[in-house]
Amino acid sequence: MSPRTLKLVELKEAEEKSLKESERLEKEVAEVKEMKKKISTMTANEYFEKHLELKKKFDDEIRNDYWCF
Repeated sequence: MSPRTLKLVELKEAEEKSLKESERLEKEVAEVKEMKKKISTMTANEYFEKHLELKKKFDDEIRNDYWCF
């Protein structure tokens, strides 16, 4: 392949990567917007359903009687 063809291939790959990242970010923005709407009425259980790692951390701290801030 010529250097020009290689550059075109690299640019196409970069474009595809960029489009995938844009799609991921758009999805993340939509999720944040939805959470922002619900946050004022959301219960702790509803929040923890979406953030299992945080629930586990809190449960571990409570179980270990670790209440320091």
